Amino acid sequence: MDADDNGVPSLLAGSVNLLRLFGTDWGNDTYFVLTHKPGRSGEVCEFPVTEKQQIDQESLVEGMNTALLKLELSEKLDTDIPYYFCARNEMQNKSDPSTKDPWAHMGSETYLTLKVYKKFVPVWFAVIVMTVCLFFSSLFSGLNLGLMSLDRTDLKIICNTGTAKERQYAKTILPVRAHGNYLLCSILLGNVMVNSTFTIIMDDLTSGLIAVVGSTLAIVIFGEITPQAICSRHGLAIGANTIMITKFVMVFTWPLAYPISKCLDWCLGEEIGAVYTRERLKELVKLTTEFNDLQKDEVNIISGALELSQKIVRDVMTKIEDVFMLSIDAVLDFETVSEIMKSGFSRIPVYEGTRSNVVSMLYIKDLALVDPDDNTPLKTVCQFYQNTCYFVFEDTTLDILFKQFKEGIKGHMAFVQRVNSEGEGDPFYETVGLITLEDVIEELIQAEINDETDVYTDNKSKRRRKDRKMKTDFTVFAEKSENQRIHISPQLMLATYQFLSTSVDAFKPENITETVLRRLLRQDIFYQIKIKKKEVRPEAYTVIYEQGKPVDFFVLILEGRVEVTVGRENLVFESGPFTHFGTQALMQNMGVAESPSAGGQQGLGSLQSVNLDSKIRSTFVPDYGVRAVTEVFYLKVKRSLYLAAKRASLMELSRKEESNAGDAFDEEVEKLMNTFGTDDNRSQGSPEITRTSSQRSPERNFDWAKYRKNRRSSSIVMVRKLNGSTRELFI
Repeated sequence: MDADDNGVPSLLAGSVNLLRLFGTDWGNDTYFVLTHKPGRSGEVCEFPVTEKQQIDQESLVEGMNTALLKLELSEKLDTDIPYYFCARNEMQNKSDPSTKDPWAHMGSETYLTLKVYKKFVPVWFAVIVMTVCLFFSSLFSGLNLGLMSLDRTDLKIICNTGTAKERQYAKTILPVRAHGNYLLCSILLGNVMVNSTFTIIMDDLTSGLIAVVGSTLAIVIFGEITPQAICSRHGLAIGANTIMITKFVMVFTWPLAYPISKCLDWCLGEEIGAVYTRERLKELVKLTTEFNDLQKDEVNIISGALELSQKIVRDVMTKIEDVFMLSIDAVLDFETVSEIMKSGFSRIPVYEGTRSNVVSMLYIKDLALVDPDDNTPLKTVCQFYQNTCYFVFEDTTLDILFKQFKEGIKGHMAFVQRVNSEGEGDPFYETVGLITLEDVIEELIQAEINDETDVYTDNKSKRRRKDRKMKTDFTVFAEKSENQRIHISPQLMLATYQFLSTSVDAFKPENITETVLRRLLRQDIFYQIKIKKKEVRPEAYTVIYEQGKPVDFFVLILEGRVEVTVGRENLVFESGPFTHFGTQALMQNMGVAESPSAGGQQGLGSLQSVNLDSKIRSTFVPDYGVRAVTEVFYLKVKRSLYLAAKRASLMELSRKEESNAGDAFDEEVEKLMNTFGTDDNRSQGSPEITRTSSQRSPERNFDWAKYRKNRRSSSIVMVRKLNGSTRELFI
């Protein structure tokens, strides 16, 4: 209920109001009506405009001059005129019950007057307006969070990297979002306006307490919490789809919002957007790994790239004492080249005097035209190629070094130096370490790069690789064996080893292990034939294989030329180095077809079968002849030596499967490798080295007929291949 300036109360038309009246002579039969005609107290009341209303009987208390009246106001009452009270007692007259007293006017005083007002809008329209206001309240509240949380930096990122819809949404929002403070003021003004309107209308429809409580709950639940929860996840789509409403609000609120936004721009400065430092960006990537599609390795690479400028060379370099280096006074003989190959590095630092005095760099490609037999001084090679060294200080950051490595002008390896000011002398530059492009890349990707030559997984921890296959130590081929009467160069020894282990089936790892093969090559198995210039016709000492005569040895030509005569037609042709003959003398099971039940390693057979083969004095009869036509170096392996090597290989494999293999194995292998038929008739010091028919081993006089007779009842079948051997002459 409201009142005007004179204190006249105003009541809503069509409402029911409870009034408290003060006076006397009231009873249960007292009634009231309203009239628009003013009058004095006690005058007859004319023109009543409302239905009569009875005093609430329960409110009448004896001795109290007050009562309650429930007044119902019709909607048809005029709102421009005052209304006055009229009363009467309707106690029935006993003589004439139909007779009633007239309505008595209560007076026209201000305190006995009231007015009627009507609502500005109808109730149904007010409900519609309240619904619209609540909708816009939720929209403005959501846009306040959805649009303002997307700064221009985020929108530009989405425009370049988002999906097709996201890019479209971002491009739609970006022009509006560019006016940050203006957009903020427009949204807030619109939000406040609709919230106020909603509250006023609700207060007009209800009482004050209900309006306050109802509007508060409605605005909080439907205008704040729900839209902000939705827009925090789908703000981009909602903002793009309601961009026209936002533009309209910005135009509508321009007179007030625009000046306020300019004041904010002047006071706070231009909006920059979200800016991430290096540490924040790295942490952002790590924290959002669960929700994006980044793999762990990708996160490490991003982190490594961000940390690259924070690390210095001293943190990742290899100390100079751990670097493989060569002295400038070294000689590039077979031993030195073998050490370089064993190291696995493609760039070798060269120092003079002390290791900290690096003077040159040796590339492995520089050795392509260097023959180890020439014993070329390393200094000569360095002076010829003049490979420069690149030096950096230990406090250089990795990003700078990486940029220099990328240019490639100074190479991909740098020596780390520092100023040594210790002592009484003048300060000087001292080389303390080495760093390569690989080290920088490892810090960039936050992982170790292991190639086939790496021994350690890290140059700091020195942790060895467990799965690394050890490279062959080529220096063992340079060692001189006391068993050999004729020595060949280490290069030729290495080439012989590689050829036998890869091209000749009898000496491949599945038959003879690499360890045993190297020890086999250290035996007295190398021969030399020298041709006298005065000789016109071939001599017997030049014959290596004689056609039709049994042999029990394998031959590999290492240097020189030989003449081969094949078949009954005596076809003649020449052959050169790394041609081999007589593989059948080693591999062919001369008299035994091994039983399927025999155990042993696949390819190697068993010790039992090897021991049985060693007792069979079988030879191979070639249908070709081989003789030297120039000076020849050749390798000759007898069958007995080969069987000893095969037996040693079997023992080596069996020992590898046991956990208690020790020094006894090496002694046994050495014993087996030395217990073979030797040839003591080699002419030392003579220009030619050969064997005569009287010097042949007793093994060649084996009586096959007697052996067959004694073994006729066994399951062993004797086999001799006399034809078809020329097919396996060359590999």
